[in-house]
Amino acid sequence: MPHTPPCARKSARSLASIALAGIALAACNTLQPPIETRYARWVRVSEHRAETERYVAYLRSEGVGEVVPTMPLSRSARDWKRCKRDEFAVPPDTLQANMVPTLRVIARLRDEGILDPALARSVYRDADLNTCAGGSPGSKHLQNRAIDFDLPDRPDNVARLCGFWREHGEALQMGLGFYSPTTIHIDTGGYRTWGTDYTRRTSLCLPPEAQPESRGQSQDQPEPQATPAPTR
Repeated sequence: MPHTPPCARKSARSLASIALAGIALAACNTLQPPIETRYARWVRVSEHRAETERYVAYLRSEGVGEVVPTMPLSRSARDWKRCKRDEFAVPPDTLQANMVPTLRVIARLRDEGILDPALARSVYRDADLNTCAGGSPGSKHLQNRAIDFDLPDRPDNVARLCGFWREHGEALQMGLGFYSPTTIHIDTGGYRTWGTDYTRRTSLCLPPEAQPESRGQSQDQPEPQATPAPTR
């Protein structure tokens, strides 16, 4: 019977362990309930339900309660799991009014067919979650003024969004950030735009020949890094 060297046996065991780990990870991903189920479980907690109902009632009183569905409006940060925090959050009462002008901008973008409000991915974050998720100390998410969205992958999305920002952004004090052509940030914390290095010069709203030398820093992202940080 041929002899199997110890190193070969060890290598085979390692490969088997890796394969089993991969199967287990795939099973976990498969078994994770859909986001609607996760939200239903979260909001079932009496404290969360009461806070959510109070927030929605306030937004309705301001005429913006139906702009973004309650579930996506409650999403905290894309990195909630890595940060070991809740996937959903409600801003404190003192910050709830800050979302009203932002939702009015979102409503206009929705009405013009530029944006689907249901694709909100990150809204309010408290300071600890914002730090863990890589947000800057001046992030508008901390103030409940900002929403990150996914955009459908359509060739005219960026052009239409930038056209709206150029025409109406200053009057609306609209901030528009691009982390990719289909991942964006919108707030009403000041008229500005930025791109992948978190400065104005890489915004998709500014053609290369029109981009200034100034590297005015967006207050909603960390300092630029050699490799851009993941979308936040």
